[in-house]
Amino acid sequence: MIIKSILKLLIIVLIFNTSSNAQCNAFNKVKCVPKLKPYINTQQLANTVLLSGDKTQLTSTFYYGDEYRLLVCAQEALGKIKLNIKDANDRVIFTTSGYGVIMWDFNLEATQDLTLEVVSPPLEKKDGSLDKSGCVSILMGFK
Repeated sequence: MIIKSILKLLIIVLIFNTSSNAQCNAFNKVKCVPKLKPYINTQQLANTVLLSGDKTQLTSTFYYGDEYRLLVCAQEALGKIKLNIKDANDRVIFTTSGYGVIMWDFNLEATQDLTLEVVSPPLEKKDGSLDKSGCVSILMGFK
């Protein structure tokens, strides 16, 4: 009996996860990738579903001499998402927030590893309301 219940739960989670990833991939292709132009897509991508108050992060090496576009796309249901960029010592060197899309064009004075952290705002719980969820994509381009 317990094994059947666990198996059913695992199947439900697998189906939900697969459909969520497909939905986020479609969101990414339609809403995000076109906004990288004229930058060349690095093909490094973090694409996930976040709940209210969750965060995701991606660490990447950025090279001196290249110009970069960093693009964060989130579904409006998540609210005003926050982007933190941290250096190798985990210090926040850039932060911003916005609804839907955050875009930042930049270049660096030296090659370095940076961690890109996206945080969705916490939901103010009212009478058993459910957490909001939505797709978030982090894309990078260079030229």
